[in-house]
Amino acid sequence: MDYAKMRAIAAELGAYSERLEGSWSVEIGPSGPILAMRCPSKRHEGTVRRICKQLDAQLPGTHPGYICANGPEIEHPAIGRMRRPDAVVIPEATLDEEGLAVDATQVLAAVEIVPPSNPSNDYDEKLADYPAMSIRRYGRDG
Repeated sequence: MDYAKMRAIAAELGAYSERLEGSWSVEIGPSGPILAMRCPSKRHEGTVRRICKQLDAQLPGTHPGYICANGPEIEHPAIGRMRRPDAVVIPEATLDEEGLAVDATQVLAAVEIVPPSNPSNDYDEKLADYPAMSIRRYGRDG
């Protein structure tokens, strides 16, 4: 299936998820669009916040113009992938661009907090997807 068709299905799933209870996310993995319930705990969100604060304190000295952001979609249409990491290190200017997703080639690092309920997605699929999407640094905490 071509990426434009998968992206259209992902958009439909996103619109559908807005009518559901709870928090949902849509990604495009190796088998196509995925709708998954998100149950981020306070601990999960606290961990993401602390990681972003730590990286934001270091990035001006190592990668000026980059920030650690929570939540933007990243995509690589050429390989048919769209993911939503817990945090990403990206040029701050990308957040002012048009569109919904950040081009994966602009992502310096992706961070995932591995949930005990679904570790295989983060340990298997994303471990393969992020390097394929040109993201060389992938951190996991679980």
